[in-house]
Amino acid sequence: MTPLKSVLGIVLIICLTIVIFTFINRGKLCELTIKSEHQEVAAKLACIAG
Repeated sequence: MTPLKSVLGIVLIICLTIVIFTFINRGKLCELTIKSEHQEVAAKLACIAG
């Protein structure tokens, strides 16, 4: 397996994990932020206040 395929596989797994987590917590989640030392990933959903 080439390094490019390995990196693409890892990115795909991370993206799928975020999407699945978002669908599981859809009713309770308005914003998901994952921070690391060098990067930050944020997913924001439209939420109705109240």
